Amino acid sequence: MKKIALLLLIILLITGCQGEDVNVIEEETYTAVEVETVKPMNLYIENLLTGKVFADKDVYVVPLMAGKVERIYVNEGDRVAKNDVLFVMDKEDIAKQVNQASAAYEAAKAGFDVTAAQIQSAKDNLERIEKLYQEGAVPETQYEQAKLAASDESLEAARMAVEQARVAYSNAASMLENAEVKAPISGVIASINIVEGEYATSANPPVTIVDSSSITIEFGISSSIVNKVNKGDKAVVEISSADYKEEVEINSVSSTADLMTNLYTVSIVLENDGRIKPGMFAKVYLRTDEIKDALAVKTEAVKERGDKNIVFLVDGDLAVEKEVTTGLDTGAYIEIKSGLTAGDKVVIKGQDYISDGNKIKVVRGE
Repeated sequence: MKKIALLLLIILLITGCQGEDVNVIEEETYTAVEVETVKPMNLYIENLLTGKVFADKDVYVVPLMAGKVERIYVNEGDRVAKNDVLFVMDKEDIAKQVNQASAAYEAAKAGFDVTAAQIQSAKDNLERIEKLYQEGAVPETQYEQAKLAASDESLEAARMAVEQARVAYSNAASMLENAEVKAPISGVIASINIVEGEYATSANPPVTIVDSSSITIEFGISSSIVNKVNKGDKAVVEISSADYKEEVEINSVSSTADLMTNLYTVSIVLENDGRIKPGMFAKVYLRTDEIKDALAVKTEAVKERGDKNIVFLVDGDLAVEKEVTTGLDTGAYIEIKSGLTAGDKVVIKGQDYISDGNKIKVVRGE
């Protein structure tokens, strides 16, 4: 009985529902997008390069002749003026070298005189032998030996030996007069590679002076951009360790590549207040391929469809596919050479999910 009653109830409910009107709400569908208005802008490629700081002047100070250092007057880091005394050579030691050089010079001159006398004697003998040879009184071999003995070659060698000895003596005498070794430029003592009592030679410069009132930044660029960079172009230099960041001019661009790196050296000269030290590293921001007032859109807004590039424009609540011709791509923006005009609204987000004629809703952008 209960089962019959339940069945009747179900039948009544179904019948009641069939008698009512059912309202169906059709939901509107669209794709949310972000847009950007096309407008002229300056486009360029920004190249980030690493450079190194060098002192504008870096001078090795060496004595005129090797000798013992008697006293050193400076320390590393000292600032010196031109002609300040850096160190003094042992005059007694230099005097010995002067005496030796003088003796060698005198010996060379004496040797030259002896050689000259021998050759003159040989020439006199050659005249006599030549007459006898013409008369057939001496063989040809004896005549040839006489000519060889009378040659000026040995005299020329003796003359060169005298000149070399004279220069050595002159240098030694000058060294005695200049036992005080002075700074050739104003600057800072960068290194001292000698101690008092040691022997100083030109092979290991005793003192190095650096003038960093102006410094040079050098960096390398590849062959792909070397013809796009010229003297006078602007670049931004950042030296974080010196708290420095300024726009500067390029001073020179090498015309030949480095044999080791195959890069072309670019130099920038800066005035220095002392904060920038030789050996520091610098970041150089260098612009190339600059185009002024170019129409451009975000790079991601351009899609490849077969053999053409397209973007989506906003036309009311519809997406409209538009073919474009592109140019320079900076990575962030891409130049539009044709297909768009200033003021067009281009979809820059959501373009991957729409097709020509799809309904869209602008949720962000201009």
